[in-house]
Amino acid sequence: MPQNKPLKEHKPKKPNNVFKYSQLGFQLFAVIGLFTWLGYKMDEWWNNGKPLFLIIMMFLGAFGGFYQLFRSLPKD
Repeated sequence: MPQNKPLKEHKPKKPNNVFKYSQLGFQLFAVIGLFTWLGYKMDEWWNNGKPLFLIIMMFLGAFGGFYQLFRSLPKD
């Protein structure tokens, strides 16, 4: 008679972090793009002839996006 072998316990697979980290890249791109667009629209509104608000908002968006990126990365 064949002996019944105990079934191997299946360990749950760790979730794939590819989607999590690719989402962070899209999020960073979206924040910088949104702030740059807002700066462009502000320059159009006030029409001062210089892209002052575009540059300021682009840097604010980059700072905010990278801050948000570093906060969401794992601590290890």
